[in-house]
Amino acid sequence: MTDETQSVWKCPKDATVMQPLGRRSGTWRCPTCQGIFIDTGAMRQRRRPWWAPVVTSVLVSLLARAVVRRLRKRPAKHSSS
Repeated sequence: MTDETQSVWKCPKDATVMQPLGRRSGTWRCPTCQGIFIDTGAMRQRRRPWWAPVVTSVLVSLLARAVVRRLRKRPAKHSSS
């Protein structure tokens, strides 16, 4: 027995019942118009993994370091007059 309630979504274009795309994705597909719709409320309720900010911080740090190194490698432009 599950506590999870299955909600039924209807297509805003033709009001047919849509099919979920995956258990926890929060996306629905209309079988007639083939439109894909996203449940933004379910996406907001989902918690991010604890490691997501750590990975983001490391990636931004590596990108900044690469940019600084690239800028330092460029030779200075001298004007010959």
